[in-house]
Amino acid sequence: MKTKSALPILLFFATFLAIFFGQSTISADSIKPIQGIQATANHTDTLSSISIPEKIQAIKSDSKANVADTSDKKATKNYSDLINLARKQLGKDYVWGAVGPDTFDCSGLTQYLFANAYNKTLPRTAAAQYAAFDHVSHDDVQPGDLVFFSYNGGASIDHVGIVVSGDNQMIDAQDRGVLKESYMASYWKPYIAGYAHVMDLK
Repeated sequence: MKTKSALPILLFFATFLAIFFGQSTISADSIKPIQGIQATANHTDTLSSISIPEKIQAIKSDSKANVADTSDKKATKNYSDLINLARKQLGKDYVWGAVGPDTFDCSGLTQYLFANAYNKTLPRTAAAQYAAFDHVSHDDVQPGDLVFFSYNGGASIDHVGIVVSGDNQMIDAQDRGVLKESYMASYWKPYIAGYAHVMDLK
């Protein structure tokens, strides 16, 4: 008895469920593309349109820019800058304590040349310049080095000239003015106190 009365109820629920699910079926055509997926697809298409050589070229261009920005921009220190400036001073008058540009004393001339050729500051006096730099032997002297003289056996440094290319030549400021002469001449050689290397020049 109980089994017969339950059957219609089961059939009713089965029919109801069939109708409900049949009406709620989702059509595949009604699903809209998800925007995030569509954007990704477009982005992929854009990337694929750029060829590998173009990407590599872009990287190379960026690399060149970076190298240019970080390159060493320091000017090369050429001996010619010094000697050309020194030659322009030849014939100018000697005045004790003068530092140029129209008149010089000995250390005023060497100070002026390095300051204006290389923006390098030398001490003001010959004695201070002698003490400021590494000393070199006569055999190792190079153009651009300083040659120093003492009139009292080395007790003081009394004169300075700048070594220039040629056979033991220097340019110095002395009583006869600024001139080029040999520091190994008989009137200079006995008084040589030493040589100093100021900077490397090419």
